[in-house]
Amino acid sequence: MPRMMVLTDSETATGFRLAGVEVREATAETALSELEGLIESDAYGLVAVDEGLVSDPIRASERFMRGRELPVILPMPSLGGAFGEGGDAAAYMKDLVRSAIGFDIKLE
Repeated sequence: MPRMMVLTDSETATGFRLAGVEVREATAETALSELEGLIESDAYGLVAVDEGLVSDPIRASERFMRGRELPVILPMPSLGGAFGEGGDAAAYMKDLVRSAIGFDIKLE
């Protein structure tokens, strides 16, 4: 049965690991070669790719995907892209925790 893999940076990888998702960490310099390796391994049915590492993962993987149906390449916004320029990640996390447990927390 094909598995799912997330290709992302080390900062974001921790959250996916805590959720039980298989993760491969990469940098902007190594992401394309990591993506190529994941595609050629034939072990994955879905590869979610951080757009902060590979800006257009579908187009970047076209050459490697020739003749293959799997994996499905799923672009996902990077953490910085999700909050936008100047976004406040701490405030976002604080709101999430407050809605989940009903208490405010102090993030340092």
